[in-house]
Amino acid sequence: MFVLTHRPPDSDHHPAISFLSGDLSDAVAAAEAAADGKNVIVFGANLTLQCLHAGLLDEIVIHLIPVLLGDGVRLVGAPDLGTVTLERTLVAANGPITDLRFAVTRRG
Repeated sequence: MFVLTHRPPDSDHHPAISFLSGDLSDAVAAAEAAADGKNVIVFGANLTLQCLHAGLLDEIVIHLIPVLLGDGVRLVGAPDLGTVTLERTLVAANGPITDLRFAVTRRG
């Protein structure tokens, strides 16, 4: 597991966690190398948005849960992002949760 941060911890941490504090594309490249051909998953709205800006995302997966919140972090709240074209590749439901999967086909 990689954690991208501006302030890596000084203290001991779990050996399965690596803290990266450099360039975003270098961090993604390190995660891809460690994944050895498997998927790299990005969590967090801000980091996901940074990856979209940099053209580093191939796919977006949304787990939709039917609860409306009055406040929170927008899925994408960046007017400077431009148009991101998505192609729906999966819609699946399991109980109250709906999973949506989209391929990122074009950014412009």
